[in-house]
Amino acid sequence: MGNVTVGFHIATYDEFFAKPLTLFPTLAQDLLGDFLRYKGDGVLPSYFGCDVPYTQPQLAYNARLMHIHLCLPPDFFPPNLPQFDRKCRKGAPNKDAALVYVGGELDEDKYCLLGVLYPDAHSRAREEKVMRYLARLAKEFRDLN
Repeated sequence: MGNVTVGFHIATYDEFFAKPLTLFPTLAQDLLGDFLRYKGDGVLPSYFGCDVPYTQPQLAYNARLMHIHLCLPPDFFPPNLPQFDRKCRKGAPNKDAALVYVGGELDEDKYCLLGVLYPDAHSRAREEKVMRYLARLAKEFRDLN
């Protein structure tokens, strides 16, 4: 892969990283470094799971809004479990987290981390207002990259 770059979205950092990750003080910075290695070198961290697009609402799908299921410390996904099968269970809010991101449209090696949905990522992803906001930011990022 080319020269991968990744950064946090300045407008979402407090609400979607700092606030939900107060119980995990180093996780935001760990996510940044691990995401860079994941996209740049193909190294799958033990706490990264299934990596798929959001399909709802349609605006999120159109904006290519993506998410990676996260297994929060000290837990991790079993190493022999294929990435697609590494998923957070619904019904366990404190073990349900997702890293939301978007890649550039023209610069496919440029990524923006938009936030972590936690706790209860599955429920948060069904909040129309949250998803429309993240989708709008994703579209803006893609339009510039």
